[in-house]
Amino acid sequence: MGCYDFQELVDNASFWAKSDVPYQSVRLNPDYGSGYLFKVISFQSGLSLGLSGFSLYGEGDIRISGERLYPNVIAFFNCFSGVRHVSYAKPRGFVGGGLSNIELPGFEPPLFMEVTRNTPIRIVEVAMEPHVFETLTGKSSNELVEALELLDFNAGRKGKPAGSQSLDFAKKICGCQAHDYFMNNPHDTLFLEAKALELVALQLKQLELLTGTTTRQKPAVDHTVEKIHYACEILRKEMADPPGALDLARRVGINHNQLVLGFKEILGVRPFEYLRTVRLEKAYNLIANHECNITEAAFTVGHSSLSHFTRSFRKEFGINPKTLAKENKNKSVSLNFHDSRS
Repeated sequence: MGCYDFQELVDNASFWAKSDVPYQSVRLNPDYGSGYLFKVISFQSGLSLGLSGFSLYGEGDIRISGERLYPNVIAFFNCFSGVRHVSYAKPRGFVGGGLSNIELPGFEPPLFMEVTRNTPIRIVEVAMEPHVFETLTGKSSNELVEALELLDFNAGRKGKPAGSQSLDFAKKICGCQAHDYFMNNPHDTLFLEAKALELVALQLKQLELLTGTTTRQKPAVDHTVEKIHYACEILRKEMADPPGALDLARRVGINHNQLVLGFKEILGVRPFEYLRTVRLEKAYNLIANHECNITEAAFTVGHSSLSHFTRSFRKEFGINPKTLAKENKNKSVSLNFHDSRS
């Protein structure tokens, strides 16, 4: 059996030796084979998708060893072809077939992989920092550690729960779709990010199935809730010229889907339904308290069309802004009259 160090297969070893680039794209040295040893695509959500698609020259099997590639992240590791065995210093329970696993900071990294020469080697990894995992999934990274430790404790026991094999199949389809799509559409990150999220979801579901546990949904009092409240504060303060949805999500540190889902779960409305309400409430108070006239109130809260503002106001409060202004003016005059007589 041949044996290579991972760095030996890299086309630019001096670049790979840098300690400040632990999770980067690296090329396979063409002297050893063909394909891409490791291609990384990073997304704004905080995910990184790592794709390996290569084959090595020669006959028989080969052992590849090397240092951990991602020391400070949670990595969802899936081998779909070409890998015969992955060896660890301590027994590790694989998350289903296909040598799938989940690597965490502090866990022992794999010692080596045994692969077959002249065979397509396809590996997909989805990596993220622990806080990104908690934000994206709503699950605790500590519970993930406990589930993996339970899986390791049961490593070597025969038998898999019903449903695990179908999840293996679903992961393989998802991983192969990501590989094939990247080869033809390397710059279309939307599809690739969707596949990365799908792989994570399938692997977490399989982990729950194999351990008989469920990682509990975190209560709605965590970082996401704080960020939604921060988004509300931004919309209230900047209602006259609010940020767009993507910019708002970026400013509070979540992605667009999390922003929309967070508003719906916590407040029951979408972000700009909330903005519409706070604008109209602010305008109502300005008019009712005679702080400005109707046109000024509309423009102050960010309405550029007076007719649209009037329709929205009437729909929200069941009264025209002119009627509100007149009613409150009459009340004020009446109050002043009674005060003067007393």
